[in-house]
Parts: sequence; structure tokens; C-alpha cells
Amino acid sequence: MLLSLICLNTLSAFEPNQKDLLDNEKVKIRNIYYKVDQGVSAGRLLDQKMSNLHYTGFGGVLNFGRRAVTPNYIAEWNFLRVNFNYLNPGHGATDVYQPTVGLRYLHLRNLNELGVFQVHAGLQANLFADVRIASRLGNSFLYADIISEVRPQAKFSTSFHLLRQWNFDFSIAVSLIGVGYRFPEYGTSFMLSEDGGAAFSFSEVHILKPSNFGHFTTGIFLSESFGDVLNPNRFRIGYVWDYYSMKGNHELNVNNAVHQLVLEFYFKVN
Repeated sequence: MLLSLICLNTLSAFEPNQKDLLDNEKVKIRNIYYKVDQGVSAGRLLDQKMSNLHYTGFGGVLNFGRRAVTPNYIAEWNFLRVNFNYLNPGHGATDVYQPTVGLRYLHLRNLNELGVFQVHAGLQANLFADVRIASRLGNSFLYADIISEVRPQAKFSTSFHLLRQWNFDFSIAVSLIGVGYRFPEYGTSFMLSEDGGAAFSFSEVHILKPSNFGHFTTGIFLSESFGDVLNPNRFRIGYVWDYYSMKGNHELNVNNAVHQLVLEFYFKVN
């Protein structure tokens, strides 16, 4: 009997942990999707380097990406994010074209597996350029913010039945740290030169932190599957609000808000 106990203990030491096996199986359940987003947008802009006027207008959204989904995490590459708005002030004197181009990587971990709500939290790395082109301003017509940042993000999701099974998602992301680069095509900020005169400052570099920069993004989405059992593609429709504010030198600040109505398609590839 003593020999049997020793053998059993030895064999149990080599048995894989059941929790580890379960976690490994979950990792194997890995769905890969390619995504295409399109929609309409409305923007409101104040760039005090360009003007003290508020510019408003409408535009469009187009994004391409890749998403991996497992029971443990969500990882998403948005390798092309484009938004274009056509803006003008209240009196309509100066038109502004505002293209925004960027890319982003997002990784969220699943914090709870059971219950009515699922909670994911993680980080995203974001790089984008927001450009303003105001041709009627003559020599000073091109402005841009180039921003690289790391942001924490959280996502809350649940499901409900209304004629069919729907999934509801709410997400929020806020700025944490980054670097910002402001570029005027023609110097509109001034500094004192060595001879005491005025010299142009062609660009500004900022270490981004909560005291001089804030970037908030929230999204509310409804999603459902389409296609057959062997090809369970998905779609999401929702609303996104994206806002950032950056303090510039000489109290020349920028505030930019964009509202988007977006339709997203996810095409399963594995």
C-alpha cells in the first residue's frame, strides 16, 4: 500500500493542472476577422494658431483593420483610419478641409467570464495626424497636429434578445502619455530672436500629459452576426465621440471634437 501511494503521488505530480488545460483550450478558440468601417461624421474645431473662430461641418469615415477574439482577450490592429470633414465658421468666409489619418493597436483582457456583463480592460497605442487646410488664408494655409500616445481603455458588453440576439458594447478610452507635434506651414507663433527682434516658430513639440492634453473617445455599439454557421461574419452599428484638446505655446490652443455614426463589417477568415 505504501508503494502504491508513492506511485500515485509521483504520477499526480506529472498530471497537467486542469486550470492550465482549460486556459490553453480557450486560447485555441481564436477567431480572426478583417474589418471595414464606414460612416458619416460631424466636426467642431477651434485652432487658435489658425483663427479664433469655431469651425463646424460634416464629413465621412473609412477604417480598415484586423481583430483577433478569444475568451481571454481582444487584440485589434486598425492599420488605416481616415476621417475627412469640410468645415466653415458661422459667417462662411473661410472654408477648411480637415483630413485625419492614423493607425492604432488595441489589446484588451477579459476581466470576468461569467455574469450578465463582460468587462475588458487594457491599453491602446495610437498615432494620428489631424490636418487643416485653409486655402483662403493665403501664405498661412496649412496646419497639423501629429500625436503619438498610449491610452488605457475599458469595454463593457452584454447581450439581449429583441427579435434576434443582439450584443451591446460601450467603450471609453482616455489619454495617458504621449508626444505631440504642431506644425504651421507658415510661422504664426513668435519668439524673441538673439537681436531682440521677432523670429518665427515653425513648430512646437509637447510631452503630452493631463496638464496640457486630453483625448477622450467613447463608443456605443449594437452588433449581430450574419452569414451561415460555417462563415459567421458580424456587423456593428453605433456612435463614436472623439475629442482632444492640446495647449500650445503663447496660449494658442486647439480643441477638436468629432461625432461619428459608423457601420462596421467583420469578415471571419479562420
